[in-house]
Amino acid sequence: MSLRALVLLACAALVLGAPQQSDSTCTDFCEDPVLGLGHYVCCYHEGKCPSRQFCPHHIGAKVGPTICEFDYQCSKTEKCCYDVCLKHKTCKRVV
Repeated sequence: MSLRALVLLACAALVLGAPQQSDSTCTDFCEDPVLGLGHYVCCYHEGKCPSRQFCPHHIGAKVGPTICEFDYQCSKTEKCCYDVCLKHKTCKRVV
């Protein structure tokens, strides 16, 4: 294979493997958990995590909050926030 062809292939790989910015405000990308290698999503959603004034006592709750590590694991209207009552990060509506 010629040097020119190798350079062209290397450039194509860089372009195809680069994060595709659909949101111009995003500065940090994570690998898409659905599409996998070479596909990226914005790691963080806009907004702030809500503050918790007290720890509610839920009796008989059938479904707990969604555990997360990054915002992209939550819906677009939520952020992945540390919950002081649960002692781990969960998806919470932004404020």
